[in-house]
Amino acid sequence: MLNPSGPPPASVRLANAVNVQGPQGYCVDPVVTKPREGFALLAACAAMTADDSDAYPAAIALITVQVGAVDSAVVQGQEDAFSAFMDTPQGAALLSASAIGGPVAVRLTQTDPNAVAVYTEDAGPPGISGTQPQAWRMFTDINGRLVTISVRGLSDVALSQSRSRALLDATLAVLRAANGAPQTDA
Repeated sequence: MLNPSGPPPASVRLANAVNVQGPQGYCVDPVVTKPREGFALLAACAAMTADDSDAYPAAIALITVQVGAVDSAVVQGQEDAFSAFMDTPQGAALLSASAIGGPVAVRLTQTDPNAVAVYTEDAGPPGISGTQPQAWRMFTDINGRLVTISVRGLSDVALSQSRSRALLDATLAVLRAANGAPQTDA
């Protein structure tokens, strides 16, 4: 159980399987995060403290991490097929089938070893008020589970595609390190 009354935690263990930490300047939101359900929201630590002197990271976004069920890993060794599926109408429908958000258009997919990144744009208003319609999502396997990471900038300080992707890559690197997973060129 997370403690919402103290300083924001730097890490959390999701679904009793995957350790989650954010990149420099990001902490786990103790109110929204649901460790047993495999979901974490990470935001700028400075946004969750009462200390006005806390510094914000250079790139401000909301980062989500979702951990799948036991044996849900499907990316490693299947990166090209997974990427091709994301480029189909069925893949776009799957990307939009979430608790937050509506239909999306897939703008770009990229693959790396054990990683498929998808850049999307919401067809309507973003599912989270105050966020920009564009987002990066990364699919990877960690500890035998499919892990989905998303990075979405704020509408008043929108992130470029490249800055958002850099934050996504930094989050992936921290997750891999926190779980003893091999680093790749992703």
